[in-house]
Amino acid sequence: MKNENQISKLQMITFIIQTQIGVAFLSLPYEIHKFAKGDSWISLILTGFFMEVLVIFYLVLCNRFPKQHFFQILESILGKVLGKCFTFFYTGYFLLTGSTILVLFVYILKRWMLPYTPYWVLLFLMVSIGIYIAIENLSIIARFYFIASFILILFIVIAPIAFRDVNIHYIMPIGHSGVMNMVKGATHATLAWQGIEIILLLSPNVKATRKERVKAVTFANLFITLFYSFLTFICLIYFSKEEIRLLPQPVLFLLKSFSFKIIERPDLVLVSFWIILVGTSFISYLYSASLAGAFLIKKWTRKSLVYLSAFICFFFAIFFNGENEIIKLTKYTTYTGLLFMIAIPVFLLILSLLFRKRQKGEVNAEND
Repeated sequence: MKNENQISKLQMITFIIQTQIGVAFLSLPYEIHKFAKGDSWISLILTGFFMEVLVIFYLVLCNRFPKQHFFQILESILGKVLGKCFTFFYTGYFLLTGSTILVLFVYILKRWMLPYTPYWVLLFLMVSIGIYIAIENLSIIARFYFIASFILILFIVIAPIAFRDVNIHYIMPIGHSGVMNMVKGATHATLAWQGIEIILLLSPNVKATRKERVKAVTFANLFITLFYSFLTFICLIYFSKEEIRLLPQPVLFLLKSFSFKIIERPDLVLVSFWIILVGTSFISYLYSASLAGAFLIKKWTRKSLVYLSAFICFFFAIFFNGENEIIKLTKYTTYTGLLFMIAIPVFLLILSLLFRKRQKGEVNAEND
């Protein structure tokens, strides 16, 4: 019988990419420019390099527990009580990040396309889409992500049109912002990489050898790094320093500046496709939160916890519709991500190496 929670290495690549690329990349050049100025694209490359080291740490940890997902690994290393406590905290982190995605999604959509649509209606529609896909098994979600990945080609193909009006002097001289500012920019870029921790949940369900997994996650991270750096670089040489300070979503303003004989506002068309990218990112966090919840509450099925997770995200997002509140929420989510995405997994790897913790016996990951 075919395991409905098994995915291929190609599906793993698109799953990682779709989880990470969501809301953040539209405003990424603006956020990094605050620190690294014209060297923002270098900050993103530095972040990508750091994330590559991180995913290798992820895989080393997963290889020590080849048939366990992350929440089972927590118990194996920390013990049942402490492991369940950390699983509970991770559930909260997934719900927080999912809620932040919803808040940023509605904020941008109301500014660009649907200013008069009630806030709760847009939230409800996205949550409904998330539930519809997230209740399915991992294999079906991965197939949907593979299809959705073709949307990224539109951004890659259309963005270079800006090269006809660029000014390379906007980023000169290279390195003028200083190393520390580039590092600060790289630190604040981590929100755009949030979702990479999905590797810890997917690893036992990927039909691939260890080497193939390394190649898969490396390719996914390389694509993310180049995609972010490419769009940011174009924005930096298209808009002046003074202009980019005034544009919270430079990528959309870049697309808005284009016009074609058939399509007057290509930015609105691409926003429509961007909604799908936001949906895939939100679905991943619904899936992760429900998986963690099902591990904590054995009597509840994962599908029933998808509904509960979606309701919590909807309820939480309802109260964050002011610009100042959104800024505070985004900062908090970013710093929380540093803890759950980087600090805890690396700490677990160190513990497993120090105390020689490995998987004992046959313990299979549970995803339903």
